[in-house]
Amino acid sequence: VDTGKTKLLDKIRKTNVQEGEAGGITQQIGATYFEKKTLLTQTEKLNETEKFNLTLPGMLVIDTPGHESFTNLRSRGSSLCDVAILVVDLMHGLEQQTIESLTMLRKRGTPFVVALNKIDRCYDWKTCKDTPIRDALKVQSEGTVQEFRSRADSAKLQLQEQGVNSNIYWEMGDEDWTNSDFVPLVPTSAITGEGVQDILLLLCQIAQRKLWRQLMWCANLQATVLEVKAIDGLGMTVDVLVVNGYLREGDK
Repeated sequence: VDTGKTKLLDKIRKTNVQEGEAGGITQQIGATYFEKKTLLTQTEKLNETEKFNLTLPGMLVIDTPGHESFTNLRSRGSSLCDVAILVVDLMHGLEQQTIESLTMLRKRGTPFVVALNKIDRCYDWKTCKDTPIRDALKVQSEGTVQEFRSRADSAKLQLQEQGVNSNIYWEMGDEDWTNSDFVPLVPTSAITGEGVQDILLLLCQIAQRKLWRQLMWCANLQATVLEVKAIDGLGMTVDVLVVNGYLREGDK
């Protein structure tokens, strides 16, 4: 609660609108679809140094608040998401819901990244709008960097207490990446946009490095019902997330 999940999503959406790209984004219920074009423009600056070849066709981000479907998500073969973002408030550390979400993700074996949000709250933070996080950290004073370090370390410690090994993502060695239980930490600011590129690129990297097999499309219908509700003038509506195959009008 209040760690900035929706704000983070808003930030990714806004950057698009400002670039005059009204396409690129489809508003679904609690879900946002980013086309490949969008992902490329969003991560452009960071990718100059990372040189990552992005092949994903796009990304559907589901915003979880209030989605009852999330807590009792059927632990059917396909749990809803391929990869998750766990947003942690850098200033407060892990909260009760964070720990619940952690347990849920680990029980299902869903790979996830941790966004250490609200880095702009560090003392004397100099805002560098929408830059990659390492560039932003370079211009901060030593005191600010130290505060960030100590807060990040305490978050790392709290995650460790929950049995999760984590590390700031650019400090992870190759063996941390291949050793699948290491979770990358990405410092972000949903308000000023630092680190947003990092988290997008990181999700694309994880998807392409680790998950490409399960991301392959197949024609067998596989879908999850998110919620069922009555809408005035329409009657009963069902929000369904189609993972594979086609859903056609008149299907039963």
